[in-house]
Amino acid sequence: MKTLIAIGIIFCCLVGCSSNAQVTNDKEMGENIQQSFEKKGVSSVDVSKLSDFKWEKGYLLTNKSKKADVEKLVNAPISEEVMKKISAANQMLVFVHEGEVVRYVELPQDFIAHDKNQLEFSSSHSELKFNKKREGKPIKAGDKTLSSEDALAVESIMKKIQWKKADYSVALDPDVQLTYEGVVYNVRFTAESAELTSKRRGVYGKIIGETAQQLYDILM
Repeated sequence: MKTLIAIGIIFCCLVGCSSNAQVTNDKEMGENIQQSFEKKGVSSVDVSKLSDFKWEKGYLLTNKSKKADVEKLVNAPISEEVMKKISAANQMLVFVHEGEVVRYVELPQDFIAHDKNQLEFSSSHSELKFNKKREGKPIKAGDKTLSSEDALAVESIMKKIQWKKADYSVALDPDVQLTYEGVVYNVRFTAESAELTSKRRGVYGKIIGETAQQLYDILM
């Protein structure tokens, strides 16, 4: 019964029920986790030391978690709206105290190591290992390798783009070439957008507004 209550509150806090406004995304913890991940020689983070609230049980869910697997993990049904919210956050930590969700943390990257795209942990076993395997090929703007912070930002942007298949014999004339996961993308900026193409992948993507400006600031 407590688990069902918890899941009900997970639903409310994720879709914005005002009655559960106290259940918030702990952005400070998310930033601390990211900063720890970026430090050389650091292989794990103890989330109990980063939390200033009471909790006994926690869950790590990812944007690759399957609905059936999440329901099995928490032993309760999960709505499609909640699954969409989980998918939008690359990783999500959910903290439970006395059967109720008290805090959640959205992580923009695949920081925490896990099995089968999810993980259960507790306040007494709260040291989570970092997923150092994600440190793969460098992300470059032209010949320049991006800093860890900029690379994480670019990775987050690239994962948000709605790519379309396109048969380009010649890709867009670029303002800069972005190398991401070993693939070169031609990037062209306009006053309000950024367009990306890859001849190798045969795809086209476009971003606008603040996201496009953020990419411009990083790459240019």
